[in-house]
Amino acid sequence: MEIISRCKSFFSLLNIAVFAFMVLSYVAMIYLSGAFFMVGEIAILWLGNGIATALFLVCSPKRWPHLALGIMIAYFIGVHSHFGSFDRNQIAFLLANVLSVVLTIIVFKKLCKEPVTFNDLRQNILFLTVLCMLSALLNIVIGATALWVISDIKPVLSRSLIWFVGNTVSIFASTLTAFHIFSSFKNKTLSLHIQKQQVFELGILCLSTLLILVEVFGREHYNKFTVSLIFLLFPVAMWVALRFNHYITSVWITVVFLTCGFYSTVKLGPFIFMFNDLSYAIFYMQIYIFTACSTALIIGTINTEKESKNHTIAELNKQLDNLTKIDPLTKIANRRKYDDSIKQALASAKTNGTPLTLIAIDIDYFKLYNDEYGHLMGDECLVSVANAINKNLLRTNDIVARMGGEEFFCILPNTDSAAAIGIMQKIQSSIAELNIPHQASPIEPYLTVSMGACTKTQSDNLDAMRLYQLADTALYAAKEQGRNTYVMSNYSELSS
Repeated sequence: MEIISRCKSFFSLLNIAVFAFMVLSYVAMIYLSGAFFMVGEIAILWLGNGIATALFLVCSPKRWPHLALGIMIAYFIGVHSHFGSFDRNQIAFLLANVLSVVLTIIVFKKLCKEPVTFNDLRQNILFLTVLCMLSALLNIVIGATALWVISDIKPVLSRSLIWFVGNTVSIFASTLTAFHIFSSFKNKTLSLHIQKQQVFELGILCLSTLLILVEVFGREHYNKFTVSLIFLLFPVAMWVALRFNHYITSVWITVVFLTCGFYSTVKLGPFIFMFNDLSYAIFYMQIYIFTACSTALIIGTINTEKESKNHTIAELNKQLDNLTKIDPLTKIANRRKYDDSIKQALASAKTNGTPLTLIAIDIDYFKLYNDEYGHLMGDECLVSVANAINKNLLRTNDIVARMGGEEFFCILPNTDSAAAIGIMQKIQSSIAELNIPHQASPIEPYLTVSMGACTKTQSDNLDAMRLYQLADTALYAAKEQGRNTYVMSNYSELSS
């Protein structure tokens, strides 16, 4: 039964789809490599392994057997159909391609335990050293050894070096872009995350890259001055790395490699002028492009990490600033938050010509409450009162702040005196509904509050301190009237 269950799991619809996608994509890359990047019998860019590596990175380990089987089938189909034959020497290359990809993926996953995103420096260094260079080295060792065993073809150092560089740049050129595309489909987030202000800059970058590739790498050179124009690629590489995200940088690297590889295949570009031997021209072209692009990749990653850390620090500072504006007991705003908010509310009221009301609230005989029930119950009482007040402030701009002890202030933007009276009545009802015992109170056997409010209208010239004083004066008037009540003051009446 266990064998049957494993067979069903192996041949599940999703696993078959993964296998089929690997076969189709790998065959397509063989045709692309064979059509545009062949120099004699050698493909200077073998893109299949880069696509395979990206699929291994995106898929879970339980699908790796299907991917490995897909590479084997795809290599046989692609080589046989495109090149017209599949001799025994191709078995060596088949083993080299499959084993180099699988082994380096295993090593990479062991070293990189966190989720793969290629947005940090460590993962990109592992990508260059393990997925690119180690994979290319294993490809040579496995392939050369298999050729020696099968056909008694002994490895030659110069050809092995060209083989190594070719495999390294091939994986480097295609893996990152394929990984981002496959990840986007998997996560259903098909977005390059380009900011609006970067769209025009991206257009200029594309145009600059196109001009350099066509004018420098896409034509024949007859003097040393035009050859020196290859160094124009470095500032553009730094530009894309420092200004755009990893996705855009990866696509840019792929475009540069494919374009320069194609031009070198048809014997164009500055390296053809510098070297009579086509193999060496392509070899040094690959090293140059790899150096420029890998440098850009590393610098871009360092810059991204720096920006990410700065963003994290800014967010933490913002959270810390917010914490310093929260009363630790009641979890509502404190005096510092009140000072900032009242200034903003006054400025907004002046600009928009809207009224602004400030309500002062004080718990009646709170000192007697503490003496009767203790400070622990007093703290619980403060929390309950703060929540009762806060639930009646329904708008996002309404703020209640604990000013110290048992005193609270409510800032109510765009609120006239009539609306403020309604809110004070609701607060009074909410406090009464709490039914907190207060046997020491000389007015009621339960907890009560007194409130005073002042409304600033468009014609009033009030600053934050004056508005505070007027609301506090109204609160004092409420206490003078016997407490457990509210007083709505009028600035014009108070001034007269």
